[in-house]
Amino acid sequence: MVIAPNIKVAEYMADTLKELTGEKPMLVHSNMSNADSLIEAFRESNKDWIVSVAMISEGVDIKRLRVLVYLPNAQTELSFRQALGRVVRSAGKDDDSSAYVVMPTHNIFEEYARRVEREMKLIEIKDSSKNTKICPKCEEENDKTNVECKFCGYEFPQRKTRFKICEKETCGHQNPVHLDNCQKCGEKFGHDFVITLDNALRMGGIAREMDVDEADVQEAEKYYKNIRKEILESGDARVIEVLSLFPDEALVKLKRILDKASR
Repeated sequence: MVIAPNIKVAEYMADTLKELTGEKPMLVHSNMSNADSLIEAFRESNKDWIVSVAMISEGVDIKRLRVLVYLPNAQTELSFRQALGRVVRSAGKDDDSSAYVVMPTHNIFEEYARRVEREMKLIEIKDSSKNTKICPKCEEENDKTNVECKFCGYEFPQRKTRFKICEKETCGHQNPVHLDNCQKCGEKFGHDFVITLDNALRMGGIAREMDVDEADVQEAEKYYKNIRKEILESGDARVIEVLSLFPDEALVKLKRILDKASR
């Protein structure tokens, strides 16, 4: 979810996300007469992104949201907490997902984030290697292979093939999103800006009150899935408890320490 400071920025972010993902996100703002219906439609859909102007920060519960791009006008702690509450949550002991917040590097936001971290309670994480998954709509347990929830009919998101349309008037061919030129006519896909979420400048972060830098994040992205898998498969309750105590970056730091000690 993107929370934008005004309609112009919201429209720009929606266009940018379409360029990056090949899929048009849901866009809602106060000038739309059907904004509430659009939010409800997003809740029931498999769309990845919704872009809003402070319309989803309070009182709207979309359980599958796990990423927030926070670009607000207001810098109050209340508005910050309301926005974080849309993605930073736990669905219970069977929830092993992570939430991510991308925000400006304002000192006041970092202070708010630290307060939220200090207030968060740790939960016991169960072995996620079992062949089931929890429906984000009705919270019932389903087989991992289910395309839709057998209890409420919710359609689980599937990996999507991403395309972009050649905008040349006589073409309109669908191309894989990563291509620089149209497969059919050779038209170059040019942009008047260069921006990607993957390569956005990261100035560090806060994870359970532990400061992490870019090197920590990159190493965690490379190794943490294997580390978590090995810990869960160990079957040792004391070792598995580590997962609920440390964020992914801390697990990688622990690996670094153990590697050094074993030399």
